[in-house]
Parts: sequence; C-alpha cells; structure tokens
Amino acid sequence: MARINAVSFHQDPSIESICQKVKSAGFDSLEVSRPPFFEKLVTTGVRQKLLEYASDVGLKLFGFDCWVEVDPYQRYKETLEGFAAAIAFAVDLDLGMIISHDPWAHINAGRSPAECLKANTKLFQQVADGALEKELKLVFEPHPDTLSMENSWAIDFIDGIARPNVGLLYDCCHYGVGQPNGYIDSIRKLGNRIQHIHFSDGDRKTYALHLPLGDGDLDLRGILDNLKAIPFRGTLTNDLYNYPLLENGARRNVKKIHEAEQQLGLST
Repeated sequence: MARINAVSFHQDPSIESICQKVKSAGFDSLEVSRPPFFEKLVTTGVRQKLLEYASDVGLKLFGFDCWVEVDPYQRYKETLEGFAAAIAFAVDLDLGMIISHDPWAHINAGRSPAECLKANTKLFQQVADGALEKELKLVFEPHPDTLSMENSWAIDFIDGIARPNVGLLYDCCHYGVGQPNGYIDSIRKLGNRIQHIHFSDGDRKTYALHLPLGDGDLDLRGILDNLKAIPFRGTLTNDLYNYPLLENGARRNVKKIHEAEQQLGLST
C-alpha cells in the first residue's frame, strides 16, 4: 500500500483536492497533516464524513503529523492540551499513529541537553500514556534543529520514556542534512527504535527539501539495506514536503515506494 503524506500538500487548503491529487498520482494511502485536516475537521461528525469519503475513493488514512507546539518549560499545560486534542482527532479518524518531535532549538533556549532530556521525558511519558490508552503509536521525527538529531540523546529519550507505543521516525531528508556523513550509520545505531520512515531523496544541504526518489544524492539503496538489516518492521510514507512540483514528483515516486516496501517486506 503506497502512502504519501498530506503535509507535502499543506499549502492546498482543500481536503478533497489533496485526496484527489494523491489518488491521481497512484497512491492509495494518506498520512494526515494538521493543515488543512485538523484545522477544518473540527467535529467528530465531519471527521466521520472524511472517513466515508476516503473509503469511497479508495484511500486509506494512516498517521497524523500533529504539529503540536512542544514547550515543556514554559507551556507544559498547553502542550499537554494540544496533544489531548491531537489524540482525540487521531481516534476519530482511526489513524493509528501520532507524529511529533522534541522542541525546536529556540524553545530549548540555552538549556543543557541533560535538562532538556529530563523535561521532555516527563512530558512525553504523559503523552505516550494518553496515546497508549487509545491504542495509538507515538513517533518522534528528529530534525536538524532538534536535540534528537544527536543519536545518543535520541536513544536516551526513547529509552527514558520507556513506553511500548513509542519510537522514532527516520526522515531521509532530515538525517541527510543533520548528519550528512552519518545518516546511514544512524540507522544501525538507532536500530529497532525506528518505527516509521519518511522516505524521500535529498541534497544533504537544504533544510526540509524532500526530493523525488533519485533526484538527490542520498544513498537510498544503502538506507533500505540497513533498515532491512535491523530488521525494520514499521511503516513507510513518501514525503515531498517543500518540493515545488508535487504532483509530478508524486507520480514519479509511487512505483519506487512500492519497490521500497517490497524490499523491506512491508507489502500487503
């Protein structure tokens, strides 16, 4: 089942338009994003209508990139409230998984990595418990400007939360920029903590520029070989966030996403 993320199309304000573009490109599954889905589907009733619509057009919804603003230092209560709303949204749409991240560098504001680790572990143990109660996975997506891009911090973070529904999201583009010479070795170090993949190409220089597969200089075969060696048993989504020719890129990617799933033994 080839999946692409809706966040790639987040500048399109129409939910129907995004779904139609995804289906037209040849994908049959969609990872939901905050804009425009969470912003427009404000009641359980309209969320149910999206489920019915997606089923009618042959589109399976899975995963929610929730974009909750994470601040365990100054906005602890507000952060928890944001995740409670995200969990309710994911439950209503039967999405199975919430995607988040640890705080951006400017939120950490000069705090030591150890101080950040302690605060974030406490916060996300509560979030993970709320997600687990609703049978949702919770995965964290390291970015070049988050502490979790440092492998040792990410390992301590995930192991410190110590919940069975928690793992890491390996985004090829982000790791290529954050660890331009070590992005493949990170797969071996992180191991089975990796539970979800955002699969794309990248140039190892440009922040968040997710390129169509084969258009960048990432060793995609090496990434897949090392994921297979873990062995990786999670889920995979194509990511084209910030690529300017989205529909063209999606059409060119869909066959390669099927091939990647087959190589990893994820095909259904």
